[in-house]
Amino acid sequence: MASRLQEIIESLDRDDLRVLRTIEKLMSRHEYVPLDIIERRSRIPGGRLWKILWRLSDLKLVRRQAGPVTGYTLTYLGLDVIALSSLMGRGVISRVGERIGVGKEGDVYLVELAGGEVAAAKLHREGRTSFSKIRRLRSPAAMVDRKQWFRIAKLLGEREFKVLVRLHERGAWVPEPIAWDRHCVVQEYREGVELYRVREMSLEEAYSLLEGVLTTLRIAYLDVGIVHGDLSEYNVIYEGDGRGVVIDWPQYVYKEEENADELLERDVAYIVGFMRRRYGLQVDPGEALAYVKGARASPPRPG
Repeated sequence: MASRLQEIIESLDRDDLRVLRTIEKLMSRHEYVPLDIIERRSRIPGGRLWKILWRLSDLKLVRRQAGPVTGYTLTYLGLDVIALSSLMGRGVISRVGERIGVGKEGDVYLVELAGGEVAAAKLHREGRTSFSKIRRLRSPAAMVDRKQWFRIAKLLGEREFKVLVRLHERGAWVPEPIAWDRHCVVQEYREGVELYRVREMSLEEAYSLLEGVLTTLRIAYLDVGIVHGDLSEYNVIYEGDGRGVVIDWPQYVYKEEENADELLERDVAYIVGFMRRRYGLQVDPGEALAYVKGARASPPRPG
């Protein structure tokens, strides 16, 4: 298991990482951190610092702004390196493998855990989602300025990890969370394919899958008190034999929020409608919604 990201991490020394972390800390006050401030805070002499910044820039971990005041800012790749290096230092992961997914929520890499098991690391890329979607969240992430994508990514990484813990403990169809650092969520690797790629499925398998997804939405709503808010065939992973996993939870809303019922109804109607169109599974969306909200004890049977 190897990747370009792993090669970059292996090429860095302690001073390289110190400079990256110094820039990260100072970005809350500077869009581009002035060179003299980096030197003062990192305590690395100017000549040595200049060589480090040149190499970090060449690796595309930082971006330089020239002008009256020369400054540097992190790239997302730089933030990835900081988070993954931190997880390595904590003994969570030992290596970073290839990228296996690219989506609006973020990039997903295979990683090797310290014990040798394979897991998945999701690196949030919140700049790919619309700011209006992020603003609807009643959380600290909703109050962040439009330009502060790194801060949003970190907040939503923490948000996703914590809700996965609660959902997994209650038996929902979600990956088991392992650890998080900044914008990176390390979770159980589940083999499967996105539901939108699955062209054929028997009615029995389709019903089993839908039942599991609806039960997961029910656990989220009744036991955890949240609504997924963005459910579609793109964030249901099909593992075969009527089983799957529901991913991409950081955009959830609490069920007490004003638009929660509307979002829940949309989530249910969308997944029920997709299963009908793609696989011919006829389930009443109103009865499915009643099950998710606890108004009926069992999932609706196909009509």
